[in-house]
Amino acid sequence: MRILTLPVDDSIANSYYNATSDKKEKINSLVNTVLSRLLADDSSLISSMNEMSAEAQRNGLTVEKLGEIMEWDGETIKNLFGEQPGINA
Repeated sequence: MRILTLPVDDSIANSYYNATSDKKEKINSLVNTVLSRLLADDSSLISSMNEMSAEAQRNGLTVEKLGEIMEWDGETIKNLFGEQPGINA
């Protein structure tokens, strides 16, 4: 595996650097999956994201479960998805 440097907001960088090793591992896995999918085909970003979302839902991943995996609080979930925990996307 190689290291890839990407520009991110300061708050994202700070949160990542202060995260536990376990959380960093989860984030790295998620980013790796997303980039792999986006770079593997010529479809649009929105199309790729919609496909990944549909696949995640078919596999039983809800917004609430994703929030638990990523250790997000209710406010973060609301900001990202426009809904409260416990409401499936």
